[in-house]
Amino acid sequence: MSVSTKQRRPTEMPDTEPPEVFGPATDAPFAHHQKLKVCVLAACPFPANHGTPGSIRELAEATAERGHEVHVVSYHMGDNLPLKGVHLHRIPDWTGERRVVVGPTRRRPVYDFQMIFTAMKVMRKYNLDLMHAHGYEAALVAGCTRPFVRRPVLYSAHNSMGDELASYDFFHSRKLANGLAWLLDNTVPRIGNRCLPHSVNLQEFLLAKGLAKRTEPVLNFGIDVERLPTVDRAQLRTKLALGDDPIILYSGVIDKFQRLDLLLQAMVHVTRYEPRAKLLIFSTIQHPKHEHALLDEAARLGVDKSVILRVPSDMEKGRKLISLCDIAVVPRPAAPGFPIKLLNYMAASRPCVMFASSASRVHHGEHVWLAAQDTAESLGSSIIQLLKDKKLRHRIAEGGHRFVREHHDRRIVAGHLCEAYLRMLKDTRRWKHVADRSKAVPVWKQDDYMNESGVSQGKVEIHASA
Repeated sequence: MSVSTKQRRPTEMPDTEPPEVFGPATDAPFAHHQKLKVCVLAACPFPANHGTPGSIRELAEATAERGHEVHVVSYHMGDNLPLKGVHLHRIPDWTGERRVVVGPTRRRPVYDFQMIFTAMKVMRKYNLDLMHAHGYEAALVAGCTRPFVRRPVLYSAHNSMGDELASYDFFHSRKLANGLAWLLDNTVPRIGNRCLPHSVNLQEFLLAKGLAKRTEPVLNFGIDVERLPTVDRAQLRTKLALGDDPIILYSGVIDKFQRLDLLLQAMVHVTRYEPRAKLLIFSTIQHPKHEHALLDEAARLGVDKSVILRVPSDMEKGRKLISLCDIAVVPRPAAPGFPIKLLNYMAASRPCVMFASSASRVHHGEHVWLAAQDTAESLGSSIIQLLKDKKLRHRIAEGGHRFVREHHDRRIVAGHLCEAYLRMLKDTRRWKHVADRSKAVPVWKQDDYMNESGVSQGKVEIHASA
């Protein structure tokens, strides 16, 4: 079962506007509420250089910046990325596995089982107020942990299983995968005391499951708008020997559910219009099997000479490379969540093309260019439309960049997240402990920041659990 969404065409954009956006984060009315002690459950390698772990990292760091105590419980491995102001607790390393993989593996149930005991240990040792479970596996971990620690659970909805579980090369039977996805979609979101959707599509999904009474307003993903990369595009193109050819870019994981097959098919139409056009693919996680399949498909379609595949060595370098493209693309139709890659594209002031069925609070022709139909032809036509019109590309690039700054500043997003924490806690016995605490002091209000747990800004404590 997939997310039930209405097809949003460029001429039929929803009337609802994004939620009210406060001014600078320092002036937000919720900047000084009670200090919270939060356990974030990330059932994945963490931190890691792709969508969901990236969004968790941004929210965790931004919550810590607001003066709260944040502990992240995750798998035993992750990328070598900076993690500021947050306690990281990893499960014991029983397998020696190090490779970051997206999607189900044979060992993930073992890691999820380990997380239950690590989460219980962390919750008890630090007397934390709540568990914030990101995604399905984390919600199951929280559900198993809750009877022993008696703390409420906020479930963050990043995706639905009906949209992607069968697309992984893990299940031999598609029928089995779809059956398991149906079961998970209809049970796991109910584990949370409150549900937090991260896109309009996921909000509709939760409402369709009868969870209206426990569903929070949509919470945008956030990024650090003060650390957006600045690069010399011309110099970077010269360095990579790309010349002045039109560059269409995709950046992210290259698993099947991302629908890069549609993008390759779209390039057939694009290269007919502009033979010099190149598709530059930055794969954020190295996966030889998917890479070979991608290049084989490009050869089958006759566009292999127009496809360039690269694997950036680190996240910051990958974000900088985004700046060299003429058009950035999100090729997945009917995506349930809000793609983090779209935020990175818009933050880099690149004009973006995506399917209207995946749009969540972005407007056609203002923030992005939306392909009306979920087809390669529609996607290719949209790319060609932007290639034809430099002024249109510039307008959309500026509009998208402005949209990110106004609606996805992670400090403001974290303020809304903390409000959701407080609303949930007020209905529990834990509230009396929270209400008596002093107010949280955001980092930007402190001259020499050092939180009560001894974690200084710019550093992370990593705890290897026994």
